[in-house]
Amino acid sequence: MRKLLLLFLFPAFLVADVVYVKGGGSFSGRILEQTAEKVVIDFGDGTIGLQMDQVEKIERGTSPLDEFDARAKKLGPQDVDGWRSLGLWAATKGLPAQSRAAYKRVLALAPDDREAREALGFVQVGGRWLSEEESYRARGFGKVDGEWMTPAEAQLAQSDAAREQARADADKRAADAQFQASMSQLQKQEDEKRARDEADRMRNNPVSNPVYVTGWGYGVTTWPNPAGVPR
Repeated sequence: MRKLLLLFLFPAFLVADVVYVKGGGSFSGRILEQTAEKVVIDFGDGTIGLQMDQVEKIERGTSPLDEFDARAKKLGPQDVDGWRSLGLWAATKGLPAQSRAAYKRVLALAPDDREAREALGFVQVGGRWLSEEESYRARGFGKVDGEWMTPAEAQLAQSDAAREQARADADKRAADAQFQASMSQLQKQEDEKRARDEADRMRNNPVSNPVYVTGWGYGVTTWPNPAGVPR
């Protein structure tokens, strides 16, 4: 019973081509190309290529893409119901691109088909089918940072953004001022240390800094004292 339930819930993964990757993981879909160097698999809404040295093994099967193609070939060009049903079937099998393609065939035959319009993201406004963007704009919405908003919401968001920017600018100025104050304090401390070091050097080496007096002449203030001669 459990196996039957799994078959019902995951038919796409049980019948598709499956590429198992070394180290774990797999890709399920339809293999478009396989050579000695690489394999390319279509998973319905895109493709992926893998180098064969990454591949553990490949299991071939009939993918939902194959079944979609087979069902589409059986439909007549004017079969609105058939294309609508195929669009729904593709959506349930995880084939969004194929589902959109089928629903677009429906709209080409029946532009006001509700199921196809809604499946493709259209919204009815004032009796007209509009795309999502058109419907928002028709109702006065605008896009702010990728999000649809009413004019009042947009104004509020812009005010909030302006306040946040002003706060960020103030924080940056405060941080810059603090940094400059810290650098000035460090520079002052370094200057004071150099001055102290220079004063110590001069005190410890007086010969290098003779002192002169004024009067009848000049000379050193301290004469050499021969050894043993009292002053």
